Amino acid sequence: MNLLLEAPLPVSRRYQPQPSPLSQVVVTKRILIADDDAAVRASLAAVLELEGFVVDEAVDGIAAVKRVVEHKYDLVLLDLNMSRWDGWTAFIQMDWVLPLLPVIVITARPDQYGHAVRLGVDAFMEKPLDISMLLEAIATLVNEASARHISRVTDRKFITRCLPMRTKEFPQ
Repeated sequence: MNLLLEAPLPVSRRYQPQPSPLSQVVVTKRILIADDDAAVRASLAAVLELEGFVVDEAVDGIAAVKRVVEHKYDLVLLDLNMSRWDGWTAFIQMDWVLPLLPVIVITARPDQYGHAVRLGVDAFMEKPLDISMLLEAIATLVNEASARHISRVTDRKFITRCLPMRTKEFPQ
């Protein structure tokens, strides 16, 4: 009887299959929702969390900029009608600190698309929001390769994407 073959290997020497490091990589995208309306924040957060995003919230423009400076986000949903810095003021500050951070402006304020184009916002949607179209735009922006994103936002011909609303009268 060969004791060497029958004796169990010490735990540290046993073969323990290790999963591939790539199979365990879960990339969680972080989104900041900046909106003064608690119901809008809560409903958007619920939808985005169901889609697998990590969501943070800000109730005004100053809080939004502070969170952007302190945390790493993959995208910001930014309302325009907020206290303590409206959305445009907050966007200008965010863009100054993190010019490549994708921002989608969501607003009930009419006639703001031209301003969004002048400032270089990534996408723009008027409320009421079309959630499926918004999710599509979010997925596109958070998964955009960094080289493509840089090329797009530094292109002088770049125009902010206006996300149309789907209605019964004008289906997409």
